[in-house]
Amino acid sequence: MHLPTLPSSPGLTVALALRKDIHRYGLEGMLHSLESIASIFSYPTVADAAEAAPKLSPDLLLTSAAELAEAPDAAPARRLRDHDVRLVVLVGPEERMTPAWAPHVHGFVDRSALHLSLLREAVADVSAGRFHVSASLARRLLVPADPGPAVALTARETQVLELVAGGLSNKQAARALGISENGVKRLMGNILAKLNSPNRTLAVVRAMELGLLAKPAAA
Repeated sequence: MHLPTLPSSPGLTVALALRKDIHRYGLEGMLHSLESIASIFSYPTVADAAEAAPKLSPDLLLTSAAELAEAPDAAPARRLRDHDVRLVVLVGPEERMTPAWAPHVHGFVDRSALHLSLLREAVADVSAGRFHVSASLARRLLVPADPGPAVALTARETQVLELVAGGLSNKQAARALGISENGVKRLMGNILAKLNSPNRTLAVVRAMELGLLAKPAAA
């Protein structure tokens, strides 16, 4: 598959606005893997990121539809626009875009299918001035819903989630898989972001509901 060419040095400055620490941690790890990005600044809210925009002048702001729903004030949107910050929004399966923010968005990314190549493509498009919509998100909006699960976990993410569902800690899961504990934390961050879950327990429940994990047998 051809991957878009990204801008070269000095690279992009990206602001990340997500309230949940674990979600920010997972996305930071993915963003650090993109060679086009020189700097990443993380904030708990969109308002905080917009407030810092005049000083930091980020090229992009990555946030979620859920975060924008909690920031109905138009002032942050105007501040981002005035400083030419392009807005990329993660959209989960049951999330809807806040009308007040919709005109300010430069790209939509399917949160349930989030992976490195998808994020790379979105960053490349938006930084080049092209409006971006994830193909999987467009299909979900334009065609009848597929009866199968909308979320796709990698084989390694599934292994981690199975171990977590079995009661293992991050350290125990790392030992079982032969990887670092930080590696497990990054994978859990990806899982929580994809499943739009605030913690490990709800992620396991959500995965079972979607058929991504087998439900425990009845006693």
